[in-house]
Amino acid sequence: MMKEMIKKSLGFWNNYWGSSIFPYLLVIALLYLLIFKHKKKTTRYVLAYVFLMLFLFFFPYTAKIIQKCIGENVYWRVLWLVPSTSVIALALTEFIRGRKSFLQPVLLVLFAGMIAWGGKEFYTEGYYHKVNNYQQVPDVVAGICELAKQDADGKKFLLVADEYVSSYIRVYDPSVYLPFGRRGSGGAVGARRQLYFEINAPAFNYANIAKYAEWVKCNYLVVKIPNEQQKEELEACRYQELGVVGEYSVYRLGNSVEEYRSPLLGES
Repeated sequence: MMKEMIKKSLGFWNNYWGSSIFPYLLVIALLYLLIFKHKKKTTRYVLAYVFLMLFLFFFPYTAKIIQKCIGENVYWRVLWLVPSTSVIALALTEFIRGRKSFLQPVLLVLFAGMIAWGGKEFYTEGYYHKVNNYQQVPDVVAGICELAKQDADGKKFLLVADEYVSSYIRVYDPSVYLPFGRRGSGGAVGARRQLYFEINAPAFNYANIAKYAEWVKCNYLVVKIPNEQQKEELEACRYQELGVVGEYSVYRLGNSVEEYRSPLLGES
């Protein structure tokens, strides 16, 4: 078990950093501070904290406990607690401070260029995309929300989509009602919980998705673009296609948003 957990932690570590030079800079910075600056009280505090976080991340038993608490898929976020940027900056500052005054500007420009070059992959490897909305969510999500809101014409409505779309909908427009929270939380039981599993399954079963969505009275259903047979399965549960946004199709339950009203909307 210990070997397996260490292997997992190393996998998270490698995936977190990718091909960046920052993990190497972090190791060099820690070694420099440990060897040459360990007598400073503030440096000892920084080193103690960083090594504690790394210990918690890599030690199999603590890693297992943390993964059970927050979920294995997001365990890499523990590395956010390691102040890598601050440690690197501290080491570089201490190193430059100890050099002759005429060398300091040269070293500053050199190190700044190295860090800038090392961090460029965040902007060149597809991590960020330009979007056209103030909330800075994917345009496909903004398009889905606007299509549903336009059709609802100011009325409250319940919309269901997969985890990817739903998580951004909460950011784009919190007034949109969703049948469950993240990872199916928020009191999702019975048909709502089953709907969560169906709409987030690796392969869509459109008949089941439409059936549970109708039971929950979801006014709008967002699914990956279906084929002709799958469209018939959705239409059999009274879902009518409103339009296509990106790789998603948006369906409305019934002839209007007022035809089906879910108790989740909080209306008397």
